[in-house]
Amino acid sequence: MQMALYAVIGIGSMLAVGAQSGAEVTTTRSTPADTVALASKLVGKWTGVRTDSGSATPHHFTMDWKKAPDGHLNGTVAIAGGPTYQTSVVWSSDTALIMESAPHQSPGLSERVVTRTVAHLKGDSLAGRTELRPTAYKGRSVTGHMSARKG
Repeated sequence: MQMALYAVIGIGSMLAVGAQSGAEVTTTRSTPADTVALASKLVGKWTGVRTDSGSATPHHFTMDWKKAPDGHLNGTVAIAGGPTYQTSVVWSSDTALIMESAPHQSPGLSERVVTRTVAHLKGDSLAGRTELRPTAYKGRSVTGHMSARKG
């Protein structure tokens, strides 16, 4: 009987502590490391080319980057003869960044995708790997390489 009482008290205590700590938990959107060096290098217009794996056909694009009032770096990507979509920096250092796009229609895959790019800055050049992931799983994502120059 005493063991059952201790078990009930222990479970009740865990529930009470869990409810209290749950009330105190807050979620905040962390701001990516926004260095002056990255912003000064990235902000502006870029022209580039992306080549997908398994294809020799280049996809030409332009990017236009701006620094938002909250410190985030946001951009617009326009594919030649294709869609224009929003993208933003989700992680950065002074020489590298990870960009992730809003969902957009991919002409090559004929479905909605999110594009994620890991790129490195060197002078006025940007180079990296891209991945186009379908928003609805159909078992096919596309990877490739991209390069761009500022100006």
